[in-house]
Amino acid sequence: MKRQHSTTRAVLVHTDLAYEHVREPYDLATAASLADTHPERIIHYCHLGLISGSPDPKTEKRPFTDQSVFELRRIEFLRREAGVNLTGIRLIIDLLRHNESLREALRFHSD
Repeated sequence: MKRQHSTTRAVLVHTDLAYEHVREPYDLATAASLADTHPERIIHYCHLGLISGSPDPKTEKRPFTDQSVFELRRIEFLRREAGVNLTGIRLIIDLLRHNESLREALRFHSD
């Protein structure tokens, strides 16, 4: 009987910027640099609802947090490395968010 091997690919998100010098919230250019993508692509992702968070009501600008940068890097990985199109990325992001809300509900009810 032949034994099947399974492999798992782990992805480590790494930036070369020192966090002591750059603090959140980040502006669009800094978020784009941290996520290794173009600012216009980030704006497009925001319009599609792929990035969580909301614009500042006073300035209408969206402050980007560490979480936003993490989400951007995940989206870029799915797009570039995994070859997933924006429809697939939206589905994956929605499933991840739903999964997290279920985890939060479970934590709330288990306490």
